[in-house]
Amino acid sequence: MSRQERAFTSYWSKPGAAMSLGCVGCPDQATCGGQTVIGSGFNCLDHCCGKPDACPAVCPHALTFADRIREVRGLALETPLAAPLTRPDLPPHIPMLFHGSALAAPVPASAVAIPLYRFFNRYADCRFGTRESVAQTFKIDPAADILLSGVAQDKEVEGWWRLERRGRLKAVANFRRLGVSMITVPNFSLMVDRPRWDDLHAMRRIAICYHEIVSEGQPAALHVNGRTECDFARWTEYIVAHPEVTHIAYEFTTCGKTPNRMMQHAAWLIELAQNVGRRLGLVLRGGLPVVRLLADYYDIIFIDTSPFEKAQHREVAWVDNEGQRRWMKRMTTADEKLDALLADNIRVSRHWFDTLLPKFKLAA
Repeated sequence: MSRQERAFTSYWSKPGAAMSLGCVGCPDQATCGGQTVIGSGFNCLDHCCGKPDACPAVCPHALTFADRIREVRGLALETPLAAPLTRPDLPPHIPMLFHGSALAAPVPASAVAIPLYRFFNRYADCRFGTRESVAQTFKIDPAADILLSGVAQDKEVEGWWRLERRGRLKAVANFRRLGVSMITVPNFSLMVDRPRWDDLHAMRRIAICYHEIVSEGQPAALHVNGRTECDFARWTEYIVAHPEVTHIAYEFTTCGKTPNRMMQHAAWLIELAQNVGRRLGLVLRGGLPVVRLLADYYDIIFIDTSPFEKAQHREVAWVDNEGQRRWMKRMTTADEKLDALLADNIRVSRHWFDTLLPKFKLAA
């Protein structure tokens, strides 16, 4: 591990560690939970850039701090209650499609995931006029369930917030018109090397966006982005108080590359499930090593990007004698479509993923 990686790791939250001395007396300590990290530090303001006139973070030293807090109306997660919606019936394994290039026939899947940000422009106008145009663009069955995934790079994720409330509601109305089955709320980033107000601001925006979406009658999965024990406790309180939450979403690819860190986040998700008092759906991006563990507590929906991405690189899936999914090259001619390759990847991946789930789940 490099020096930079070791320094970054030292910022990770460590449950049970002593709270940093500089957190004592902070007016937002009860909301934040205080800094308890693997390394050392006086408080989260150790990460202040010292440039108040150009600071991009939600930091009390930044000149824009009051405006950033005002735009989300405080840092509490609480939002008004929304009417419960019918819970979408989606399969455990859903392939992700990024475009329909090099495909000729509809993808053989009853449900597909598509990036949320492919469906609107900066004016919140829908890029598709009809369900048929969506099917033609991504080469899917017009009757297939569509799950829009809000996980993306920060530039795209922040694009949803820049639409402002009126634009976001306009976009949601278009999603409903197109018959979108579910949306996972954009995963506004929580940064370990920024003052904690930045995290709290991001979590508040997630709660606001979730409420906006479901209040318009569009089923959605609440993205419980968190990096501390307190963050997950706050999400638990929110879900308990909001029976309209039927699904949550989580992305494991940015919670750290080490198995121990992934297990810590899985443990927080399990504790959340145990304390909520009702069984939730869990829409996952990444986290294959903990799928079997989480499936004991959630109805798993796994968004799998590999079948599509590997097909684009002319690789086909197969399962070895140890039950591991592997990939091998299958070269194509210059003008050959990728339908057969993608179909094989989806078929093999779906059956392989079924083996990761507890047997009683499959029987149910």
